[in-house]
Amino acid sequence: MKGRFLWAVGVIALFCAALAPLARAHTYASSEPQSVDWPETSAARFARGYFEAFNADSDDVLRQFIKQNLSEAALKEKPLDQRMGIHLGLRKMAGKLAVNSVSVEGDVVVIVIARAKLGWARFRITLSPEPPHYLAEFEVRPTSSPGTASPPDYSDWKDLRDLLEKVRRDAGAPGMAAAVVRGGKTVETAVTGLRRFDQPGQVQVDDRFHLGSVGKSFTATMIGVLVEDKILQWDTTINEVLGDIPMKEEYRGVTLEQLLQHRGGVPTMPETGEFAEGLPRVPGRSPAEARTAVVRQVLLESPVNPGEYSYSNAGYVVAAYMAERTTKQSWEELIRRLVFEPLKLQSAGFGWPATKDRPNQPYGHFGALPKMTVQAIGEDATGDLNYFGPAGNIHCSVEDCARFAALHLQGLRGQNGVLSAEVVRRLHAPPEGGDYASGWWVRQTGEAELVHEHTGSGGTFYTWIVLYPDSDLGIVLLTNCGFHAKPFLKALQDAIHERIRARRAT
Repeated sequence: MKGRFLWAVGVIALFCAALAPLARAHTYASSEPQSVDWPETSAARFARGYFEAFNADSDDVLRQFIKQNLSEAALKEKPLDQRMGIHLGLRKMAGKLAVNSVSVEGDVVVIVIARAKLGWARFRITLSPEPPHYLAEFEVRPTSSPGTASPPDYSDWKDLRDLLEKVRRDAGAPGMAAAVVRGGKTVETAVTGLRRFDQPGQVQVDDRFHLGSVGKSFTATMIGVLVEDKILQWDTTINEVLGDIPMKEEYRGVTLEQLLQHRGGVPTMPETGEFAEGLPRVPGRSPAEARTAVVRQVLLESPVNPGEYSYSNAGYVVAAYMAERTTKQSWEELIRRLVFEPLKLQSAGFGWPATKDRPNQPYGHFGALPKMTVQAIGEDATGDLNYFGPAGNIHCSVEDCARFAALHLQGLRGQNGVLSAEVVRRLHAPPEGGDYASGWWVRQTGEAELVHEHTGSGGTFYTWIVLYPDSDLGIVLLTNCGFHAKPFLKALQDAIHERIRARRAT
């Protein structure tokens, strides 16, 4: 049985995948972290040992635990050093983990809720059914804090700001911004709350928010322009552009479109070498040099299910690097010239919104109230994001984000813009059997209407763009806190969508 570890670093959007409902789960919960009564099942004993090793001050303790609980086949598939890189990177990102509750599904599956540095995390651990019960699968995803109330009914609201303030208050978010797009333009915008929860400065309509993995749709749009200009092609391979770089043979035939659809087999980040413990700060290294280091390392590492969906931040870095090598321009230069400037996104830039030179902007926030803390200027939530700019290190205002959403909504409705409708539709077309296109998830609502969306978070902001082409509706939601706001933002977008549908029906 293979040992699979599904996780994310940098922009953490892997966590957006949905889990199947738990069946017949018995729960052993505690209101105080680390005081749970661990059940006597194989998976629970494994989980208890893992969390003790994870929280130990010695890397050797964690290394020994992982080595003892993986089969020879799993270690052959992915060496111990590479696996240690994943766990050490997770520890650097999450800090020590305080266990709050444990749920078991039979003997070999356990679900653990724990508090991490960025908020609450949900671990689902599956062991192989046959003794000695080696690790088979390990999933980590963000979750709401235990006891968080479900969002209330938001059907009664006067205007967008009224709705936004209700949601912000219920979610315990410092600040929020929202925009509604129809007919190719922004029809309503609202902001509410604080730039940082511990100071009185109010969020302004032109304030910038970090977009996290929503930046993938920006990078895919940039590449769409290059394809439309016949500088690149959807089926351009890694080998055609980067053939001079040492790489595993499996990567040579991977196409540009496969990278954008997370089907190139590229790990979500490099896991060995200088990246064994995450994304290190290297003084003097430019963003372009950082991306070069990512590409040269990750293409030497074992692929993950080539041809199948496997969310990869590093895959977007490889795709952007192919564009850089082809055009001899940096990703920053390309995306400014091909996306920001044509769409007049004057607030769009790179990195966290608040800086020493620009302090009057929204600050990111760790965790949730009452234990919320402010992200300091220069502090990275998940490591140096310059390594993963094309995967999610863009900021902009809600109005500029809405202009970007309008471009894609227009294209999906057959209208040409900065990009032709043909290219926009290609960017939004998942491969057969999948639901992730190029920078967009494509799914159906309960009313069988297609919705095109992407979320993003670097851990301290949260962004959600949703497009309903049949309803000619786009919704942009931004907040300066992390994942715990997600269910409230979902309720907010549902309230807007339902009102638009009701108006159309009358």
